[in-house]
Amino acid sequence: MENLLDHRLTTLMVVAQTGSLTAAAQQLFITQPAVSQQLASLEADLGVPLLVHHGRRVKLTAAATELVAYAQRLGQDNQAVLKRLRLAQTPPLRLGATRSLGAFLLPQLLVKVIAAGYQLEVTIENTAVLSRQLLAGQLDAALIEGNYSRQDFAAAPLGSAPFIGVAAQAEVPATLPALFDQLLIVREVGSGTREILTTWLAAHNAQLSDFRQTLALSSPTAIIELLKQGVGISFMYRALVANELARGDLFELPLAGFPLEHPLNLIYLKESSFAAEFGPLVATAREVLGN
Repeated sequence: MENLLDHRLTTLMVVAQTGSLTAAAQQLFITQPAVSQQLASLEADLGVPLLVHHGRRVKLTAAATELVAYAQRLGQDNQAVLKRLRLAQTPPLRLGATRSLGAFLLPQLLVKVIAAGYQLEVTIENTAVLSRQLLAGQLDAALIEGNYSRQDFAAAPLGSAPFIGVAAQAEVPATLPALFDQLLIVREVGSGTREILTTWLAAHNAQLSDFRQTLALSSPTAIIELLKQGVGISFMYRALVANELARGDLFELPLAGFPLEHPLNLIYLKESSFAAEFGPLVATAREVLGN
């Protein structure tokens, strides 16, 4: 038995995916009347309509959309439960971390959790990719600094970290209009670091295109190396460049309103039956951050 869900929920999920009763029937290897009967039975039990018909296509109601999201979360818990039962042991915790947190939080965190006996599989990606992997059941939890969907995820706050502007020259102008003449090195689309910067710029009626030139890089390490070569300015967590700042290789831009204090979170699927297991990990991360 691979699926512990009510078969009617499974049918609704396939209809949501295909947008068609006929296509859902073909995928499920049942007849279209059987699909309609299952969904009618589910509507009767719930007392709410689930579908709106538009010719041969169907659209989910708001209630059905919420139900599908809930069923997806249950389905992912299903797979985790089945895996544990078959292995007769706890499988590795599949942990994601953003590239920024992977550089300054994750190494210290791993030292402690490995010593505590955790079995881990770690993925380092940007916030957008990690969110998709969580929704797909490919990760159990993720350390992020960007915004997240409160409809899909629950979060355990870890604390915050100072977010600053950085340059190789101490004499770089420290007002926003003056910075527009600089080359701005930013993270890639989907990065929480980029989102923090663009949100701050928008609050000051500015955007990335206001800068003379921009360069997008997905590697914090590569950005730091470029800065050390005197190329451009950037914005990142102070912890990423603590050594460079201490040695005088890089300088913090004294911008008004900085440093920004941005919250860091461990996120996981809402209503996950394994949420309680993340408690020790959250406590350790807070300890590492000094929160």
